[in-house]
Amino acid sequence: MIQFLDKLHLRPQEKRLVVLSLAVLFVVINLWLVWPHFTDAGRIREDLTKAEKTITTYRTELERTNEYRARLVALKSTGADVLPEDRANTLMSAIQNYVLQNGVSSAGLSLVPRTARGRTNEFFEEQALTLRLNATGPEELVNFLVAVASSELVIRVKELDLRRDPSQTKLTGSLKLIASFQKKPPAKPAPPRPAAPAKS
Repeated sequence: MIQFLDKLHLRPQEKRLVVLSLAVLFVVINLWLVWPHFTDAGRIREDLTKAEKTITTYRTELERTNEYRARLVALKSTGADVLPEDRANTLMSAIQNYVLQNGVSSAGLSLVPRTARGRTNEFFEEQALTLRLNATGPEELVNFLVAVASSELVIRVKELDLRRDPSQTKLTGSLKLIASFQKKPPAKPAPPRPAAPAKS
């Protein structure tokens, strides 16, 4: 550095000024280009940790593929013996049994007409019904909901409208229950017959 400055034939004060300018330039370049990236290493380590956790999660799920296949087979076989026309009756009788078993005071149970939107996907269809409640204790209602949730039928509560009765100790209102039934797979079309050879 000193030899370079000597070649410029600068006086001592000019040399000091050049050195000071270079030092300021060095600090400015560091502030502008280097210091903003000091936290990059920590951020990259954090991203790597997240990526490793994601890979671990994916690997864990991939290892459970056979378990999922077995569950899929079990789900496909569940409900296969329920005919489409009997599904509404099956659902109604199951809900009525849960109502009776848990001491829920029912004001009526009615099927909701099915619409084109009553399909969840290509494997399941939905059937909805409305359960109107008379004055029912909270404990009975909770027991009923637990029984519905643990049913072999796939039933969920979609809408819940509850109010206190005049005595302020029990509940009235209505529940909209949705059951998902497995659709029967469509019959596979017969393979086309090979064309007869043309006679010449």
